[in-house]
Amino acid sequence: MSSERFHQLATKHSNLRLRAAVQRRQLGSSMNEIEHHLSGLDRGVAAAQRLVKNPAVLIGSVAVVALIGPKRLMRWVSRGALIYSTARRFIRLRQQG
Repeated sequence: MSSERFHQLATKHSNLRLRAAVQRRQLGSSMNEIEHHLSGLDRGVAAAQRLVKNPAVLIGSVAVVALIGPKRLMRWVSRGALIYSTARRFIRLRQQG
């Protein structure tokens, strides 16, 4: 094998190793971001499971629906969801700016 060919292969090998290192860093960053989002979801699911296992919460929920009425409750829930999502977007915009 000629010295020039060996040098070409060594350079190519070095470039490939550098690209792989950059890709590993990018993948690690993406994984951290995904993990952060999923951890919030996990906490929400765990909280919901704790609430559902509590009989007082179930009885209270049924009583609220019976007293307020399902239609009015759904209106309140949809308004609350709209206000919540709007507030989150506003906070996110303020953090970016």
